[in-house]
Amino acid sequence: MVECFEKNNIKRTIASAVVLLIATFFVAFGVAEISFPESILTFTDHDWLLDIWPKAYRYNIHLGVAACVICGLLVIPAIKLQKDFAIRALEVLCRFGIGGMFIFASIFKIQDPHQFATLVAQYQFFSALHMDFVNNFFALVYPQFELWFGLAMIFTPFVKESAFAIFWMFVSFIIALAWALWNDLGITCGCFELEGAQDKAEAWTSLIRDLILIWPTLWLAMRKNRSLIGIWKK
Repeated sequence: MVECFEKNNIKRTIASAVVLLIATFFVAFGVAEISFPESILTFTDHDWLLDIWPKAYRYNIHLGVAACVICGLLVIPAIKLQKDFAIRALEVLCRFGIGGMFIFASIFKIQDPHQFATLVAQYQFFSALHMDFVNNFFALVYPQFELWFGLAMIFTPFVKESAFAIFWMFVSFIIALAWALWNDLGITCGCFELEGAQDKAEAWTSLIRDLILIWPTLWLAMRKNRSLIGIWKK
């Protein structure tokens, strides 16, 4: 009877892992459609689709949000199948996903702080507060926060502190993007590229992405401090 229970438990764990892998694909596809519409993970930029439906590219945000919603729905059966395994696996996936994204986002800014400072100035946020001198300091310090907290999220046990810091970075991004949209500023968010003025839709896509990703970050901030290996210890 014990052996039968163990076999059933293994089957449920495998099924939960498969569902989580599918959910991971959907969230990767969703974030790519929202933020990187011309990457290998996207669908709306394919020539054959554009030949059939020339305006398909306009719906990349819709597809991205739908994919993220599907990911969230898939987490429910994964947890029901094997709750303990699913929660541990979700923590690992979220730490790698969010931490890796912040590490990647920091590289371009650290390499070209002058261009990043120019982009920060385009938000006109500090100018409105008569604090233009903060632009350069912000451009030098913020990418370092992204890099080190991203690394800490993955490679150290201090997940609560790292996630808490990243959560407030997301809050600052959301405020800045909302400010840009409110003032009708057609600028790119500067998260993964340092180009200048863009279509206003760029700010909307970035805002939607941040509003989605802030929730798993908040969840991580409520987890116990432990290393990636420690997650799997009883």
